[in-house]
Amino acid sequence: MRWPESPSGSLRGSAAIEAISQCNYGEIAALPSVARNDNSRRGSPRLGLSCPWARRRHIGYWFVVIGAFLAACLLPSVEAHEIPELEETYIQGVFSPKFTPPAAGTYDLPVIKRVPPVVLTDAAGHRVSTASLMHGKVAVVSFIYTACADQLGCPLAGMALRELQALLLREGLQNRAVLLSISLDPARDTPKQLAKYGRVFGAEPSFWHLLTAPSRQVLKTTLESYGQDRAGVYDEDGRFTGRYRHVLKVFLVDQAGNVRNIYSAGSLVPQVMVNDVKTVLADKTADRQETK
Repeated sequence: MRWPESPSGSLRGSAAIEAISQCNYGEIAALPSVARNDNSRRGSPRLGLSCPWARRRHIGYWFVVIGAFLAACLLPSVEAHEIPELEETYIQGVFSPKFTPPAAGTYDLPVIKRVPPVVLTDAAGHRVSTASLMHGKVAVVSFIYTACADQLGCPLAGMALRELQALLLREGLQNRAVLLSISLDPARDTPKQLAKYGRVFGAEPSFWHLLTAPSRQVLKTTLESYGQDRAGVYDEDGRFTGRYRHVLKVFLVDQAGNVRNIYSAGSLVPQVMVNDVKTVLADKTADRQETK
């Protein structure tokens, strides 16, 4: 596998991705509060994209193109549960939209909900509590599975988190922030498989933790507490295909275990996320709640 020098890579051969890349995500990320992502409080996510490509064509054609692209992404088999090869299909525009993110501390990120700690298994095979991993830190929590072939799903999250990791470490926040990626497929995402996935995305083991649930019940409880969906995909004969349908969600969790923001494909912009981390760190409310 040949990785581009920049995590954002380069784009080739996909008219659909070209169209997506022209979208201006500023209208989403410029909304500093939870209003841009919180489904439970404000209804459906406000995508509000400003796309010259979309304005020039009928909206129905947009859905046809995107639908065809997603279908193509889902065609490869994952029977061997290999981590899908990542083509160089990400461009700088996906992670660096043409807008200036609001400065850290100039906006509020209200509490959405509280999530309880859970004991999981890390890539070294050790049982570890999320409470210990997140103690005194702002956490960015994602849900992935290593066989995910939807390039606008888990691979997109992996690329964004890879860039986010680099930015947070560059800012010297390695002792105040942490990344957690929890598998949606604990039956097959063994510690060895997660370790391989971490190497693919350049995860720093002490900073970006790849985790899996020790049982289906633990996973079910974790998914319910965060509000993360997951549904197995079956073929016409009722056989499990090895794939899961899930909405891409990445959660910003403060030091007291409160979700303060929820990102998805349209708002997964690392620089915005860094500013959100700094904003939460500057908010003393979470520190006071943690000490109670």
